[in-house]
Amino acid sequence: MTTYKTFILVLVAVALTSAIAAPRPKVGGSTAQVKELAPAHRSKQRQEGIDPGRQLMITDLRVVEDPVRTNPDSGRQATWTFKYLVENMAGAHDPAEFVLRWLELWEQDQTVNGHVAEARPSIRELVIDPWMAASGGHRLDLTKAPFKLLAIVNRMDLRVHVEEEVFTAGEGRFVFGLLTPDGLPLPPSAGTVPGGFTVIFEYELIAQSMRELGEWTMLWRDLKQFHLGSRDYNSALERVTRRFTDHGRAGGKPNGSALNQIRSNEIALAIPWELREFVIDGQVGWLRPETVALTPDTIELNGTPAFTEFINTYGAEIMQGTAQLDPEAFGASSLSGPFQPSDFPDFESRTFTTNPLIGPFSDIPWSAAGIVDNDARHAFALNTCNGCHRDETGTAFLQVGFPPDHDLPRTLASPAALAAFLTGTEVPDPVDADTIRSFNDLDRRKQDLEALIATFGAASDGPGPRGRHVPLFVH
Repeated sequence: MTTYKTFILVLVAVALTSAIAAPRPKVGGSTAQVKELAPAHRSKQRQEGIDPGRQLMITDLRVVEDPVRTNPDSGRQATWTFKYLVENMAGAHDPAEFVLRWLELWEQDQTVNGHVAEARPSIRELVIDPWMAASGGHRLDLTKAPFKLLAIVNRMDLRVHVEEEVFTAGEGRFVFGLLTPDGLPLPPSAGTVPGGFTVIFEYELIAQSMRELGEWTMLWRDLKQFHLGSRDYNSALERVTRRFTDHGRAGGKPNGSALNQIRSNEIALAIPWELREFVIDGQVGWLRPETVALTPDTIELNGTPAFTEFINTYGAEIMQGTAQLDPEAFGASSLSGPFQPSDFPDFESRTFTTNPLIGPFSDIPWSAAGIVDNDARHAFALNTCNGCHRDETGTAFLQVGFPPDHDLPRTLASPAALAAFLTGTEVPDPVDADTIRSFNDLDRRKQDLEALIATFGAASDGPGPRGRHVPLFVH
C-alpha cells in the first residue's frame, strides 16, 4: 500500500512540474516552505487573527495536564493519553503487544530501503524492562506508560489542494516525552537537555473535498472563542482531536487509523541524536520502520562528490522545490550529531564542514567541497530531518521538549520548551557564518492559517482557497 508520505512526495513532484520559478530566498531569510502555483483565492474579508497558543502549538498546562483527559485511569475519557491513542491505532491487535513490538524494533538493526538503522539495545534497559516491571512483569500496562504529553499541534499548513481538488487537510499531532521509572525526563546519553527522548504521533486530517477542508479550518478557528485551558476550551479541543485520533476515522488506512507516522527523536539510547519514523504496516497491522521523510542517509552521502554534483546540477530546481532525489537515497534513520570521526567509514576523504564541539565531537551540516550555491545547499538541508532539527536552524535537535525548570514527577511546572526555530531567531549559516538565516515557523503557520480562514469567510460561506497548496517542508 502506498504510504501517505509517498503520496505527498508524488504530489509535490507532479504538482510542481509546471511551476513558475519561485523567487530565491533573501540571504538571511528562511526558505519558502509552501508552494503556491497560482494565486489562491483571497477573501476581501479582514483576515482573522490566530492565537498560536490556542490554535497551533498548544502547550498550556491546563490542557496538557488536564486532570481527566491526560489521566490514564480515566478510562474512555482519557482521550489525550498515550494509552488511548495506542488503543485506537492498534486495530484488532492487543495494544500492549502493539507497543512492545514497536519498542523492540530498536533492539536489532533495521534495514529500510537498503539502508540500516543500527540497533540501540539500551531501549530494553531504559524503557522496556522498567515499564514491564512496573506492570507486574507479564505484559505492558498502558496505564503506566512512561510517556508525558508535551503538546498538541495543528499542522494544517501541510494540507494539499489543487484548485478545487482536496487531497488532505494536513496533520494533527501529539508530542510526548519519555520518562524514567521515577517520573523524570529520560536523560540524554550526552549533553544537557532535560529530556533525551520524544515521540510524535502524526495523524492525517482527512479531507477529500473543499467542504471537508472548510470543516477542519473552522474547527481550529473556533477554538479562539474559548479561554485557553477552560472547561469549554478543552471540550472543544477534544472534539477536534477525536476526529483524527479515534478508531474508524480513516476506513481506507491500516487499522482504520488516521495515523500517518510516528516519529522518534532521541539521544537517550545512544549517541548521536537520531530520528526514526514508523508507519502501520498495511498487511499485518503492526508498526514497522519507514524511511525518514526527505532525508538521505547522511553517513553515505554527506561530504561526498555525489552530494556536490547533486546540489550543483539541480540547484535551480532545489530553489524552486522541484528537485527529486533518487528515492533509494532516503535513509532508515536520520543521524543528526554530534558526530565523531568514527561515525564515517572514510572520514578523511569527506569534504564536509565540521564545526567542533567538545573533544572528538563536531556538528557536521549537509555540505561538501565545490558546492557553488550555498543557498541551494541550505534549502536542501533545511528540508531534511537533521538539517531542520540541528545545523540549519541552530537547534539542539528537539523542536518541542521538556521545560528546563520542570517539577516532575509532580508537574511540568512550565509549558514545553519550544526551539527558537519555532518562536523566532536568527542564526549564522553553518557553512558560511557571514550569512544570517532568520526563522519563525509558528508565525509562518499563523499567517498560513489566517489566509486559509479568510478564503472561507467569517460566515463560513466562502468558496475556500484556489490555486495549489503543496507543502515542501514536511517536518
